[in-house]
Amino acid sequence: MTETPEPGEIDLDNITLTGSLIAVREHVRAVAGPATRDLNRREADGLLRSYLEPACFSEAVRRLSARHLLVLVGEEEMGKRLGAIALLSRMSLSDGDAITVLSPAATAHELLVRTEYEPGRAYLLHDWITASTDRTELVNLARKLAELGSYLVISRNGTPSQAVEVEQAWAAPDPGGLFDLCLSAFGRRAGLGSEEPARARELVLGLATPAEVVRLATRLTRDGEPAGEEVAAWFDTKPPMGEVLAVAALAFTDRLGEAAFDAQLGRLERLAHEIGRRPPGGPLIAVADGVAGFRVPRHRGEVLAELVGRYGFSLWQPLREWVRSLPGQGSEVQVRAAEGVAALAGHSLKEVRQEFLDVWARGSAAERVAAANVLSYMSADDVLASEALGLALGWAADPGTATAAAAALSGGLSVRYPADAERHLRRLAADGGPAAAVAEQSLTLLLRDA
Repeated sequence: MTETPEPGEIDLDNITLTGSLIAVREHVRAVAGPATRDLNRREADGLLRSYLEPACFSEAVRRLSARHLLVLVGEEEMGKRLGAIALLSRMSLSDGDAITVLSPAATAHELLVRTEYEPGRAYLLHDWITASTDRTELVNLARKLAELGSYLVISRNGTPSQAVEVEQAWAAPDPGGLFDLCLSAFGRRAGLGSEEPARARELVLGLATPAEVVRLATRLTRDGEPAGEEVAAWFDTKPPMGEVLAVAALAFTDRLGEAAFDAQLGRLERLAHEIGRRPPGGPLIAVADGVAGFRVPRHRGEVLAELVGRYGFSLWQPLREWVRSLPGQGSEVQVRAAEGVAALAGHSLKEVRQEFLDVWARGSAAERVAAANVLSYMSADDVLASEALGLALGWAADPGTATAAAAALSGGLSVRYPADAERHLRRLAADGGPAAAVAEQSLTLLLRDA
């Protein structure tokens, strides 16, 4: 049970909490840059090397040319971002080759009234997180863009709305064709035999999204790794629950010291009523220099996917309780847990929000910092970044979670969405609520770094 926090309980002058937030933010800075920026032609061309146009692409080119605004609507990771870039690359522009990337938090009204568009330019808004797609404002925005000779492509997850004039249902390209294009574009490694790509091509036909196809092709050609069936094959052997608990614990504490990992695994085993602790081992776990981790880094995500797909209450009930307790086990465990929960969000975002983030965001100081660090790690992922921003802005509107939002906006979100982070931190600081002190400290940290 979490303790009831006092207003302003997260003291960013506290060296432990500050160190956690700053360390995670610097990790994000090392692997990702601002999401809202200008994308130049060279970068766009590089991204489109592995892009295969879906069947709906020609119709989308025609509609964007006529309307100057198009909203691509479909499931997650269906290639909407690259589709938007490819569409904008087809337009005739009079002002340079750069594509200006806008914030996914902008509302339809803000896009119409508060966003400054320059004539003859291309604009992209990916993974729009707005709660409402106002038809009238979108139609008026299309007219405004047409008058300027500019183009905007927006992508969002979901199903088409009433704004049918400017929306386009998006679909995935043929997975086999995409896989072949990726092998050609990435360049097959000289030592890569003919059997591995052939076996992988059979796998891609069952993959759900183009992103998964590209990742598989990348592993084969750039990383020289096998097709990636070893984790699923291990779970197919129906390993004993004790071994499943070990890999589950590692998924949320990867790269933790061996002794600390063994202690945390023991806590999970007791919650799951599994007797018989043993040293970390098995085909997926390795201990090197006193640190427990996965033998192959990508196995963490694959293990989480298998746990979500194969197991139910008997595993997840004790696992949820254990994960929720990890922020109270010290700063190092809290950071590792935040990274693991962020990885789980890639497979079950609803579960992560309901079972962990909503609980931690209203919890103790350590739990609120853990929630902020989860959003930071999510922001490093191009697929999850906009979701993290949306969660933070939702927390900022609720006095019970605003303190966690203030901490989150000073983390990785300030790297990916600097203008949004600063604007909302200033609002929180000015509101004078429980989060004001944390927001002021966050702003001080951001301005000092800038």
